[in-house]
Amino acid sequence: MADAMVTGRMSQEKKDAACAILAESGLNASQAINRLFDRIIAEGSADFLTERKSPTGAEWRQAAAFVDSLVLPWSVDGRFERMTDGQIRSERLASRGLM
Repeated sequence: MADAMVTGRMSQEKKDAACAILAESGLNASQAINRLFDRIIAEGSADFLTERKSPTGAEWRQAAAFVDSLVLPWSVDGRFERMTDGQIRSERLASRGLM
């Protein structure tokens, strides 16, 4: 596959600052641009490059559904789900014979 050239315009100061940071990570501008394009292709979107002030309602619902789906190791049997923190502490201490 033949290589293609990508051209972009920016201030020399911006280029120098970014290239110095990339060099600290062992990368050059071509490698960084290739990784950027790889991510755009992998995600099928460039939304991660746009600045949004807050998540959308759908994103909040998706995040809440994910959190709700988590099974916490100490509540696998559902025993602690309806207990206060104090009741949980008491239960743990009692189960260890410390209360």
